Amino acid sequence: MKKILKLIPLVCLAFVLQNCEEDLIIYGEDSFIQLENDAAASVVENSGTSVVVNAILGSPQATDVTVNFDITGTAAASRYTLSSSSVTIAAGDTSGSLSLTPIDNGDIDGDVTVTLTLSSTSSLPVGVGGEAVNSVSKTITIVDDNVPCNDVLVTVTVGRWGSENSWGIYSSDGQTLIASDGPFDNATNAAPVTYETTVFLDDGCYLFAMFDSYGDGMDPPGTYSATCGAIIHASGGGPGMGNGSQEVTAFCVNQ
Repeated sequence: MKKILKLIPLVCLAFVLQNCEEDLIIYGEDSFIQLENDAAASVVENSGTSVVVNAILGSPQATDVTVNFDITGTAAASRYTLSSSSVTIAAGDTSGSLSLTPIDNGDIDGDVTVTLTLSSTSSLPVGVGGEAVNSVSKTITIVDDNVPCNDVLVTVTVGRWGSENSWGIYSSDGQTLIASDGPFDNATNAAPVTYETTVFLDDGCYLFAMFDSYGDGMDPPGTYSATCGAIIHASGGGPGMGNGSQEVTAFCVNQ
């Protein structure tokens, strides 16, 4: 038994050393470049918004660092503009960014993708520890708002007071109710419950209204949205919803 007990510290030490060695291999080099966020993103063609891509260094450098990107995907250059195809990170800083802005061309030419991948970078390794596998590429989908989209998906997530929540889609003047749902069941054990309804809407403009009969907004984590593909017609919820009793959003379909 004593011999076994003597072996235990040695086994533990070996385990610790092995873990340290793995950490050194993966994270020992802090002079690297990668993307701050590599999650796929989407932007609607006529939204007027841009997707910002941030490149970050593992540590500040003594001189400026030029970060280059390879641009690939299905999108033609006529579908978007880039602020630049490279980023310069000033000496002493650890981040720099570029932005992609979709062009609203008014044509029905479908959704397209643009993939930005870190390329040559002032002799610095790409990816954590230079392994080129960590946060080095980001794909952005440009959603064509001109493609007809009439099936609107209404998604409502309710908390313990779901019986206070309901929604309706009205004509643009608010006089005609086109579709509605709720009140919903109260969620048990505070576990949120999600309800989905698909509504076909003719081309035109409408009002989406979310109601809370008690007047204190949707009980967290209550949320709602009305979407068609990647197009968000309305969204909101939570205790700060509108004036507490209702939140109304105007939107148009294929206009």
